[in-house]
Amino acid sequence: MAENNAIKMKEGDSEANVDISRYLNSAPPTIFDEIIAFQKPLFDVQSTSVSQVSNCDPLSDGSRTSAYDPDTLHTSTSSLLDAAVDRVEHSALNDAYRDAWIPSEHTRKILGSIATTATGTSHLDRENLTMPGLAVQGDMPDLIKNASIHFLGEDENIHRNVLTASDVTQDERGLRNLIQVGCYRAAVNLSGRLLAIYAQGYGKINQPSKHTPHSLQLWYTRLSLLAKLRQIDVLENESKPFGNLDKPDMYFTFYPELYGTRRGSMASFAFRLLLAEIPAYYGKPKQTLENLYKLLATVNQIIANFRAGLSPSSSEGTKDAKISESDQQDAVKLWTARKSRILVSVVNCAIGMRNYILAIEILEDLCKLPDWTTEQIGIFTSAIGRVHLFLGDVTAAEKYLVRLLYLHKEDKPTSVRQLVDAGLMAVAENAFQEAYNCFQYASTMDPSNVMLINNMAVCLLYTGQLKAAVSLFESAINKNPLKSLQEPILLNMCTSYELHTTHCKQPKLHLLRQLNRYKGDAADIQCLKLAM
Repeated sequence: MAENNAIKMKEGDSEANVDISRYLNSAPPTIFDEIIAFQKPLFDVQSTSVSQVSNCDPLSDGSRTSAYDPDTLHTSTSSLLDAAVDRVEHSALNDAYRDAWIPSEHTRKILGSIATTATGTSHLDRENLTMPGLAVQGDMPDLIKNASIHFLGEDENIHRNVLTASDVTQDERGLRNLIQVGCYRAAVNLSGRLLAIYAQGYGKINQPSKHTPHSLQLWYTRLSLLAKLRQIDVLENESKPFGNLDKPDMYFTFYPELYGTRRGSMASFAFRLLLAEIPAYYGKPKQTLENLYKLLATVNQIIANFRAGLSPSSSEGTKDAKISESDQQDAVKLWTARKSRILVSVVNCAIGMRNYILAIEILEDLCKLPDWTTEQIGIFTSAIGRVHLFLGDVTAAEKYLVRLLYLHKEDKPTSVRQLVDAGLMAVAENAFQEAYNCFQYASTMDPSNVMLINNMAVCLLYTGQLKAAVSLFESAINKNPLKSLQEPILLNMCTSYELHTTHCKQPKLHLLRQLNRYKGDAADIQCLKLAM
């Protein structure tokens, strides 16, 4: 049983339904939103969920961010970092400084030529244009609905009550509604309809079209959803036309008739970060790492320009006569926060490549950045310890993670994170009962965190209490199906059923029935391990 890689633990990733950004997570697997997987020969730290790195609102105009995170009870190590960066992103900073970007020399020359040419008289070759389009025709199907009809019959479809792209307003508000209720496939379908209005629908790849901040935010939303749904081929094909967002038509200056003398990038910083990360999804993590370091170099230059009082997009030391001292300080804070987001993405990518030494080095550098609170420093310290657990170096991990040998009343931990750290340390040493006690204690502090219940159930499995583990899983689902019907939980439950009995199809079908009645269209039906 200890060799079963499907059984996973996760530090709290609860699902609520207030905001939407964490559903659009786009980074590769990360240390900041852990799942602990039991693997030979030691406990390994992995993730089936990703921390929010690109937290800009994909449905807003420009590059403003929105804390539209549905995990209102989220207790992962990334959430506090997100909150800190979001506060800076929401500051009343001039759009010119928020939208700043340094174009390549080739693009800069073209934009300069457009600025000095009479409106409507400039013409660019196709290689200097961004020409995206949809790679698939038609709507994505609702796989949960199809599976329910296949296994449970047409009558079960009566209980299927989820939104489709046609059930909401045909605009960004409808898109938000679909994402908020977990109907990501329907949201992808609606995004395709909205992009077709911009002449960027199916068959339009490599066809010239005009761009706006709104159209680019729609693309950011669509690509984020495709990443979340693991539609890798479509994601690759639809993201490639954007390159690194450096073609001239990605800048406001390209459209003087619409934006006058406004400068900066029409594409949000979040979109740039997402595109940098996407190659890792289709098996090219080295390309992602290279992309991230290029972003980092540009952001470092922008920060240096702001600190020197220069124009943020300047590559030639041009003074910015407009920027006030307060704007200068706010701009430095904003771009320093964005720098930290890139570094977190580097950590995630390094872990995906099993380059744990690089991950630790970057985390240590992050710790040295100014303005972190004590709690946030604790988050980074905890992450460093967990990377050491990746390496199987328990001794090194002990320097960073709290070890609570006994949970006496006088030895109370201060946070759920501290208890999870203690549980991970115990698991690394095969002390599963001690780990169970830690996760159980954490669950009393955060009863709504279903992933702590998941961790407890896995510990029960490893102490030979299979029946108790199954019972605990089922109790969590019955108490709150809307929150508990998450893919890692369902995969663990179905694996437990297979270990528990050879007659496991019926309980799996019961889970399918609950998915059909309580959840949107985003869940991967394969987590139920049902042969179609």
